[in-house]
Amino acid sequence: MKDKVSVAACSGMSNFGLICRAVASDLSENEEDIASICITSTAANDKAPDLINKYPIIALNGCSNACVDKILEKKDIDVNDSINVMDFANEHDLKAGEVARLGEEGEKTVQELKKYVFKKIKE
Repeated sequence: MKDKVSVAACSGMSNFGLICRAVASDLSENEEDIASICITSTAANDKAPDLINKYPIIALNGCSNACVDKILEKKDIDVNDSINVMDFANEHDLKAGEVARLGEEGEKTVQELKKYVFKKIKE
């Protein structure tokens, strides 16, 4: 991937959506070469801002509905990599926590997913 990337996170009302948002927030706050995309704003606007197309995008989908991918596709925005966070958690035997509070298990999943996304960015 390029030197800078964007992460677009699920904003769904599930525990995996919360994990996606926590990962995107943490990565963009702690890494200057990672920007986050507000998928809700992207969906609500008639035209996607030019900034969205500036960097490669990693989509963090909370589940198999892949809403992030679908929203970006409808806006003619390419996704460079897509991660189904529910599948990621299941494959790594991680738990999701509650819908509105991550708790210990949810935070553990956030930490492991951040490592995974960061590794993908550096490939």
